[in-house]
Amino acid sequence: MLHKYDGVSFQSSLILQFEGVIHGFSSRALGDMGQGRENRKRFAHTLGLVKPAVFAEQVHGTRIGTITKFSSDLIPGVDGLVSSALPVAIVSADCVPVLLIDAVGHVCAAVHSGWKGTLGNVVGHAVSSMVKAGAKAEAVYSVIGPHIGACCYDVPEDRIALFQDRFGADEKMTYQSQETWHLDIGWVNYRQLIDAGVSADHIDASPSCTCCQHDTFFSFRKDTKETFGKMMAVIGFGTI
Repeated sequence: MLHKYDGVSFQSSLILQFEGVIHGFSSRALGDMGQGRENRKRFAHTLGLVKPAVFAEQVHGTRIGTITKFSSDLIPGVDGLVSSALPVAIVSADCVPVLLIDAVGHVCAAVHSGWKGTLGNVVGHAVSSMVKAGAKAEAVYSVIGPHIGACCYDVPEDRIALFQDRFGADEKMTYQSQETWHLDIGWVNYRQLIDAGVSADHIDASPSCTCCQHDTFFSFRKDTKETFGKMMAVIGFGTI
């Protein structure tokens, strides 16, 4: 489960068991991480990361980048990053942030999974990229961070059809409430991690809803243009 770190950010108790692995999810209290490089640096420093984090550009696709050395703090055209050498990060505000680690294989990953990325199994691609980089799927641990819950994620019926056609009938994934369709993209990412070979007891799935808990998290759906921002999810090794 997620618990507060320093009172304003969050960490996973499942990932904390690994010595030398540093990770965290920022909150609204730490400011907008979408445009604020200083906020990003401050958060990373607070967590204890000594090297700058590298971010995915996030284009709502399924491409995963693998980085071995620092050349830029932003990798274009990807929605996830895998590395053994550098901390990796994404930003989100309702989309699903997923952090992954194989502490023995010394490989980590950060993934941004919106509805399009979820439909395309971006998190499954990330696990495959980790395996190519030296990880073992059965040794991967993952935390699904704060994202919009199905309670607040009402979507058009044609989007529901896309998910039902791709993943079959699943009442946890799609359901109707007061004639409105709802979609649980966090649950789909959980299913995809299992399908990719990650053990169920290696997955920490946050019950947080960014829209319901907009006083704690930024939410694209809930916030106004004046208050809209993004949160940061980062993971890396303290020894690199």
